[in-house]
Amino acid sequence: MSMAILERFQSERQEQVAYIDHLLGEVDSAGRDLSDTEKASLSASRERIQALDDQIEPLVTFAQLREASANLPFTAPGARQQTRALAPQQPPAYLTAGHAMLDVLAAMRHRDNELASVFGPRQEAAAARLAALRDGDRVERAANQTTADTPGLLPVPVVGAVLNTIDARRPLISSLGPKALGGIPGLKFARPRITQHTLSGKQTAEKTALPTQQMKIESVEFPKETHGGWVNISRQDIDWTSPTAWNILIEDLANAYAIDTESTIATAFTAAAGMGGPVTVEDNTLSGWGAALYEAAALVYGGCGQLPDRLWCSLDVWAAVGPIVDPAHLVFPPNASGSAGTSTLTAFTGNMFDLTRVVVPTFPDGTCILGVSSMAEYYEDRIGLLTAVEPKILGVEVAYGGYTAFGFLETDGFAKLTAPVPVP
Repeated sequence: MSMAILERFQSERQEQVAYIDHLLGEVDSAGRDLSDTEKASLSASRERIQALDDQIEPLVTFAQLREASANLPFTAPGARQQTRALAPQQPPAYLTAGHAMLDVLAAMRHRDNELASVFGPRQEAAAARLAALRDGDRVERAANQTTADTPGLLPVPVVGAVLNTIDARRPLISSLGPKALGGIPGLKFARPRITQHTLSGKQTAEKTALPTQQMKIESVEFPKETHGGWVNISRQDIDWTSPTAWNILIEDLANAYAIDTESTIATAFTAAAGMGGPVTVEDNTLSGWGAALYEAAALVYGGCGQLPDRLWCSLDVWAAVGPIVDPAHLVFPPNASGSAGTSTLTAFTGNMFDLTRVVVPTFPDGTCILGVSSMAEYYEDRIGLLTAVEPKILGVEVAYGGYTAFGFLETDGFAKLTAPVPVP
C-alpha cells in the first residue's frame, strides 16, 4: 500500500511540474507578462509541490529501508541444525504434479546456500515424478488464464497532458495594443477627437484678414461590456482527479474568456461603417494584390492623414496569399530595405510590402482590412478568477471574467479589400 501511495504522490508532482511548464511556455510564446490568474495558479502549484515533497520524503526513506531488509541473507540461529533435522529419510511420494513442481522450484531457489542439502534429494524425487507424468503416468493440464479473466485488476492510466484544442491567442486585440480600463468609472467613457481643424491661407492683400476657422472637438463614446463564464465544481472532482481538474478548469475558463472577447471585437471590427473601399483585388497574383494594396493605402491616408501599418485578414485570405510566388522571390518582390515579403506554414506571422500581416481566425471568410492600428482602441480590466465555497454540498463556484471597451477614433483610417473569388 505504501508503494502505491508513493507512486500516486510522485505522479501528481510530475503533473504539477508539467502544468507549470505548459503555462510558462504559453506566456513565453505570446511574449507577454503573467496575468494575475496565472500568478495565482503558479503559486498554488508551487505550494502543492512543496506539500507533496513533505509526504514523499519519508515514504522514499521507508521504501529504501524495506528494500535493504529484503536483500539481507537468512542467518537465523540454529539454521544448520534445523536444515539437517528437516532432511527426509525417504524421498517423498507426490500425489500431484503441483506438489512436485513446488519442490523443484524450492531447490532451484536454495541451490547456493545451506538448505540445498535438504532440497537436493527432494528435487531428484520431484524430477522423477514429473518425468513419470510426462510419460503418461498421470496427465494434468492447467487452465490458461489471460488478462481477459482479470479485468478488475487492470488499471486504466491517464497518460500525458490533457488535450486542449482551443487557440487562446488574441491576434486582433494584441495588434491594437490593449489599454488598461481599471480606474475609469461609469458605464461608458469618451475619447476626444478633432472633427474640424483651424485654417491657414494666403493673405489676399495688406491689412486684410487672414483665413480663420474654429477648431471643433467631439467625443467618441466607448461603452463598457462585461464578459466571462462560471462553473460549479465538486470538492470530489478537485481532490480525486488526476491530472488535477482544478488547474485544468481555471485554464479552460481563461481560454474561453479569451476566445469570447476576441470574437466579439472581431465582429465589431469587420462590421464597422465608414471604412474606405471596398477595393477589389482583380486576381490572386502579385500584380493584382500590389495594385489593390496601394489603392487602399491611398484611401487610408486620405481618411486620417497617416499611412497604414497593419493588414488584417481571415484564414481563407491568408491561404490565398501565402502560396503566391514569383520566379525569384517568395510572396512579394524586394521592398525598400531589400528583403522580400514573408510567409510560412508554421506561423500566421508575415508581412506584405513591409506591412505587418495579422491573421484573425475569427474573421468571416473573405475579410481583408488595411489600416492604422492606432485609429481603433481596445480597453480591458481583467477581473480574473472569483470563487465561492458552498459548504452544504461540498461544492465550489468558480467564475472568470473581465470588463472591456472597444471603439474607433477614426473609421476612415481603415479600408476594406475584396479578395478574388474563388479563394482556395
